[in-house]
Amino acid sequence: MRTFYSSCEGLKAGRITRATPVPFSEQARAMPPSKLGLGPGQTITVEQGLLSLVARSANDVAAAFGELISGSAPAFAQRMTETAGRIGMNATQFRNASGLPDPGQITPARDMAILALAPVQDFPQSSR
Repeated sequence: MRTFYSSCEGLKAGRITRATPVPFSEQARAMPPSKLGLGPGQTITVEQGLLSLVARSANDVAAAFGELISGSAPAFAQRMTETAGRIGMNATQFRNASGLPDPGQITPARDMAILALAPVQDFPQSSR
């Protein structure tokens, strides 16, 4: 959900479009399932990636979005944590784009409820 929200921010700001190619690196390809299974150098569009995040919770797509939006997975996690605080998720720390387990990644149910509502409130056109 967090990667979806960050992608919607990028769309709204004009940094990416629904047709922007999302390239897959070796790191994105190596993510554990659930994933699309694209190889390094292959691409999908932002539109296809958003659908994959929602319908498949595709970890490789989340990693590829992180790299596209922030240049690296750690930079994307930092950006996600900063944005989380801005929208009221004050007890959350992100460490990756996929939500896969990491000892430093924490988020309580209250913060996830805030995140569940945020795309609908902030980007109603992208949440349909």
